[in-house]
Amino acid sequence: MMRLIRRALNGVTMYRLMVYYLGLLFVGGLAAGMTGATFLDPAGLLLSLVLAVASAWVTNRLFSIVLKLPTNSESVHITALILALIMPPADIADPTTLAAIVLASVAAIASKFILTIGHKHIFNPVALGAVVAGIGLNTPALWWVGGTPQLLPLVILGGLLVGYKIERLGMIAVYILSNLAAVIATTPPGMMGMALQQTLLYSPLFFAGFAMLTEPLTAAHGRWSRHVYAAIVGVLSCSNIHIGTLYFSPEMAFLVANIYAWAASPKGRFKMKLIGVEEIAANCYEFVFQSDRALQFRAGQYLDWTLGLPKSDTRGNRRTFTIASAPGATSVRVGVKFTPDGSEFKRGLLEMQEGDPIYGSQIAGTFVLPRQREKKLLFIAGGIGITPFRSMIADLLERGEKRDIVLVYANRSADEVAYRELLTRARSELGMKVVYAVSGAPGDASTLPGTVVEGRMDETKLRECVPDLHERRVYVSGASAMVAGFRKTLRNCGVRRRRIHTDAFSGL
Repeated sequence: MMRLIRRALNGVTMYRLMVYYLGLLFVGGLAAGMTGATFLDPAGLLLSLVLAVASAWVTNRLFSIVLKLPTNSESVHITALILALIMPPADIADPTTLAAIVLASVAAIASKFILTIGHKHIFNPVALGAVVAGIGLNTPALWWVGGTPQLLPLVILGGLLVGYKIERLGMIAVYILSNLAAVIATTPPGMMGMALQQTLLYSPLFFAGFAMLTEPLTAAHGRWSRHVYAAIVGVLSCSNIHIGTLYFSPEMAFLVANIYAWAASPKGRFKMKLIGVEEIAANCYEFVFQSDRALQFRAGQYLDWTLGLPKSDTRGNRRTFTIASAPGATSVRVGVKFTPDGSEFKRGLLEMQEGDPIYGSQIAGTFVLPRQREKKLLFIAGGIGITPFRSMIADLLERGEKRDIVLVYANRSADEVAYRELLTRARSELGMKVVYAVSGAPGDASTLPGTVVEGRMDETKLRECVPDLHERRVYVSGASAMVAGFRKTLRNCGVRRRRIHTDAFSGL
């Protein structure tokens, strides 16, 4: 079952999955209203969605034209859908509700362009839009999607898929537990049952956690920073928390936590110009960019890349790619594998000319080297999954730092092996052991700088190549199916789960 779920999730981007999730919840709300299961007026809900989408799209388009920046169209629809799910349904007889939807949508989208410091977004757009509508028109968010118990199964099941896809289930759990802890701590014992029932069944708790807490551009990025951010939102979202006469709403809780996230996370949106493209393996290319300012990151971290496209397919114009260059490098490198059925995004990359721009944001990721240099490490890469290790190895070479590392690099043929020159240097200068697992036609395997193992790297071969496997911290990077397969192999070899670190990608 999990294999089928992973396969389905791998075929869709994070943003597209969120659109599907929110759209399903909206359809569920319409159905609940049509059947009389809730107070929701289906016509009002549809009008809300139309107003939110139109207002958000026009605002986004205007700012994009004036500032000459590429934008993510799916982000616009996500913002509009969330606002339609939390704002009071529009009522044609009450102009204030119509104006509130429009004002919230305009404020939400405008904040992405205006409310930035150091080229980084500060506030969650939806939360800001809801607060502006609440203050400006005295029409606060209703959060009807969270107050409709009939939708709770959809909220939770769909939200779990989203959290699993973006690997934020731990962050969401911290948020939920923090909120429940705050409810318990601030509720008299005699009212505890009622308070917990209200929180679990009729509050925005789950929807806010799955749909808004995970918003990538305004949440904290480091593992521990994310947990602190989630705890702040969780505690302040408790209806009993207040400062004097000011009681926090969920949207206010997000705005407060966003300030912490901005201070704790890497900042900025980077404009990069293409300066070169090199074929590094069969159907794999490395793109070299010059950034308008220096990137501060750790080897193995990634960026969100946004490319201006004349047209985009259902997979959108934003992707997450690992930075392949070392932190001290003057250029920014990214390795990309291309397939015949590739997305419009990848076609756009191939059509880029020298000097063309692309935008990067949200430096993040915990797939990094341990700070303890004495740790023995095993790197396992599949195909273009070598890119985070390329960054790590280049960083070690630049600093002349030797570590006890074994690299197992799995490909179908020798032609698919990338970064041969760098791996040769790593063997000679760092003493790194390199093992190539070639599962298909070997090709000219004699040219590979290291040990070659024909066939798939199974448990027996892995133990032979890495006799001290149980002493090593293991890092696995590659396509999702490959990562899942090696995780199972490692577990069958007796490697503890906490010693396995993974970095999976969909290849879209």
